[in-house]
Amino acid sequence: MRTQQGQHLAKLTRYYAGFRTSFLRWATKTFRQPEDACLANYRRALIAWYEATIRTTDPYAGETDDFVKAMVGYYFNPQPIQTSLAGNAMPVGDDLAMGTHERPLHYIPLPIRLSARQQQMLASFQQLEKRPREVLLMDNYHRIDRARMAQIMDAPGGLTELENEINEYRLLTHKSWAAMGITEAEQIPSPADDELVEAYFTNQLETTERWALEARLPTDSVLREAVALREDWTEVLTVAGRQDLMELLQREEERTTSTGQSTDPKTIRPPTKDVQLSRRRTWLADLRLPTLPTVLAIMLIAAFAYLAYGTFGPAAPDRRAVANFEPFPNIFARLDPKDEDERDLQRILYYYDRGDYATTYDELLPVADAYPAAPLYLGVSALALEQPSRALEWFDRIPASDYYHPFAEWYEALAYLAEGREEAASTTLRDIVAQPDHPYRAQAEAVLAR
Repeated sequence: MRTQQGQHLAKLTRYYAGFRTSFLRWATKTFRQPEDACLANYRRALIAWYEATIRTTDPYAGETDDFVKAMVGYYFNPQPIQTSLAGNAMPVGDDLAMGTHERPLHYIPLPIRLSARQQQMLASFQQLEKRPREVLLMDNYHRIDRARMAQIMDAPGGLTELENEINEYRLLTHKSWAAMGITEAEQIPSPADDELVEAYFTNQLETTERWALEARLPTDSVLREAVALREDWTEVLTVAGRQDLMELLQREEERTTSTGQSTDPKTIRPPTKDVQLSRRRTWLADLRLPTLPTVLAIMLIAAFAYLAYGTFGPAAPDRRAVANFEPFPNIFARLDPKDEDERDLQRILYYYDRGDYATTYDELLPVADAYPAAPLYLGVSALALEQPSRALEWFDRIPASDYYHPFAEWYEALAYLAEGREEAASTTLRDIVAQPDHPYRAQAEAVLAR
């Protein structure tokens, strides 16, 4: 069942810019928290709203403003709720006078912790070409109507061609899983059963057909594994979709603040036809009304170019980068958290200490602007996951006057080595050596001497 033509994506970006100012006034006054923390939870709440409105069953039908404020309140003061009930149960504090479909806290997003297999699946997804990634996310996470997708993706053969394309990408994904050892040859279902499982997960089966499939699961190990694999895949695409939307809203924040654009909804005007689209603007950022000309123009600028910052594919770093890499210490090993915000950061760094850098990255990304140390830990986590380019992007965000800048310089040099950029690495290392009090001066000298 498809739930949207693109209208919810349009509202997501319009709402972020249009109500940012009024939201900040309300949130800073209500919660007495810094703006960065309020905006981080604003983004989280908007993504939660988006997922709630595109649900195939019982979608949220209340006011966006009510949802965002209720969810932000929950994020600042979380109430105990069983993980198994998230997204299905109403915690204390919801408005009982409302229908269930209008109660924001009925839709708290289900937290996802990727297993080792799912992390491999996420890596295989990142290795796909851009168009397969776009199509699979639009079809599975955004649940855009397929006829609409055929228009958006400019499929000459219309819906039939698009559906054939989706099936090809599914097959390509399965081949990738087999190549990575995620699936075993003897556990691959027949084409008919594969189609059946897909129909099962996309709610295309009649009730009797669903019962018939479920009745086979206890005795058919191949079908059972296919269902488990499809469940894992659904969660992987949800994580990728959430990360993509978080990046989108962070870019919207940068665009709004860097251009001084008004965030008063009364003064926001739609772009004219002469507006030039830049690389920093994606079809998600520019989607306003789900008209065909708008969507086709948007597709020219890479629908999911910034997809899945927590998706880590293979790389071949310089051996010196590997030999000299040690993760930056957890600051709470020697300092106690001063407040609730720092306790939240301490909780996230629990995964960091365990070497679970993918989870650390995913947890830190939504609150990257709330903690001064977050860009450093995000960069180090990306470097540990053999993604030096992403690491460099985070290190670049740390100002030269920042306490964490000297530490970032060292990891920046390692990232350059991992990318094979010898000259840039040498320059950074020499800059470190030139600073007598630099915490990594001795290590930099040792690397330069090799």
